[in-house]
Amino acid sequence: MKKSFLMACALLGLAACRQITPEVVLPGKVVIEPVITRATEVNFEEGDAVGVGIVKSNGEKYAENTKLTYTGGAFSGELEWYGDGGLTSSISAYYPYSSNGFPSTFTVGSDQTSGAGAYDLMVAAKADVKPQTAPVTMVFKHQLTQIVMNVTNTAGVEIEKVVFKGVVPTVNVSVSEFGDVLASVDTTAEKVDIVAEAVKKDLKYRAIIAPQTLAFGVSLTTKQGGSVLGQISEVTMKPGYSYAINAEVTAEGVRFSLAGEIEAWEDGGTLDSEKPTEPGFEEGDGYFNYGGLRYATVKLADGKTWMAEPLAYVPKGMTVTDDPTTGDVWFPYSSDGAVATALKDEASIKAKGYLYSYNALLGTEVNESNWDKLEGVQGICPEGWHIPTRAEWFALCGTSNASALLGESGTQTNDKAYMWDPVLGYSSVGKFNEAGFNFVLSGCIASQKYNTLIVNSSVSDLEALYGQNRMAYYACSSPNKSTQFFALMTTFTSVNAKGKVSLAFATLGKTGVQVRCVKE
Repeated sequence: MKKSFLMACALLGLAACRQITPEVVLPGKVVIEPVITRATEVNFEEGDAVGVGIVKSNGEKYAENTKLTYTGGAFSGELEWYGDGGLTSSISAYYPYSSNGFPSTFTVGSDQTSGAGAYDLMVAAKADVKPQTAPVTMVFKHQLTQIVMNVTNTAGVEIEKVVFKGVVPTVNVSVSEFGDVLASVDTTAEKVDIVAEAVKKDLKYRAIIAPQTLAFGVSLTTKQGGSVLGQISEVTMKPGYSYAINAEVTAEGVRFSLAGEIEAWEDGGTLDSEKPTEPGFEEGDGYFNYGGLRYATVKLADGKTWMAEPLAYVPKGMTVTDDPTTGDVWFPYSSDGAVATALKDEASIKAKGYLYSYNALLGTEVNESNWDKLEGVQGICPEGWHIPTRAEWFALCGTSNASALLGESGTQTNDKAYMWDPVLGYSSVGKFNEAGFNFVLSGCIASQKYNTLIVNSSVSDLEALYGQNRMAYYACSSPNKSTQFFALMTTFTSVNAKGKVSLAFATLGKTGVQVRCVKE
């Protein structure tokens, strides 16, 4: 009896061991389930392929430009997951696949009648992914621009083809240090005519082009032999947006017009030839999307979250100009030390941002009745962010001109400021960069002129900065008096060879400055 009892316990123990032993489920093949930020017809089709890269959290490249093919609603192939081992990974994917790998340049086809989607450059990325049996969901974002022509045809004619004439087909593709993809028009590429795809014959046509600013022609040819050429006045077409053109075909002829509503593949609002962008806003960890562009952000030692890139947003009702004697928003520029050259390409604008008047950046015309009531305003920043105050800048840099409004005199100094360098005796560009601020020497407009001074060996030993704009101004919402506001300024001299950062004055109506917003 005792023996039987022991045997029963042993059997029970064995059963228990079997019950608590976890079943090992090995991850299978890598499968990607795509989600497209889209407003119109572009979608993946059976047989489409993407190039996939996987980098483990320990830095090891597990896959590079591996081809996965779209079938049954997902991308898959022969690529299998690695054994877990506790390591996550970052996955990137791009479309359309190329055996040469992720493209540094990309050119759309001039004949898109067989399908514009073949030229829809899209990129997706996802971090902290563990090997898994379930598909990995990834959001693919459009990098180019789509033009859609909607036809109202009361004349009953058959349309042979629609052509968008004189557009640049090529973009240069780069990846920022934050992992963002930037597709900017190749200004050296020759313009071409692009034959559009017929989405709905005689009613709707579309083509994918490089994002660019231009005036272009629209040609509509009928099967009856007639051909009409219209002209669209200059318009800025941004990456990730779909622009609509209306074509009204009547017995009297054809009339083209840019539609008032433009759908965004990514959240970003609407555009047309007269109305500027309404800024969509989406905030994430270490970035926000605003007005169709993505900006990196950083939390500094002051406990506040700052933009880590210059603002490049055009306020409602304003246009960008390269003439500092007019307007309120100006293109960034480069200088040879004597002559300034406005930079109008998208890569430069994204890197350096626009320069703004105080009327533009504060979101109102500054006058005698309000100049002392605008400190800390949101201005042109996104909701929940604002134009930095003197106190916020001073807490970082520790050196400021005296405030007439506060009755101060002499230079104000705080050697406990977060960016203060006790060896140098001032806060420096390098200290800001060490903190992740990403100090951009975008220059300034002073006395209604682009300031042409550059960093060189006569004023600095920082060779990496040679040739960049020497005097950069950053916006501040605190006034000094009715005709002056504070601004953060860089100074390069033989005494301040590392690039001193301090608060100076900016004269209203004559100064253009970079904008960095700070979170409430």
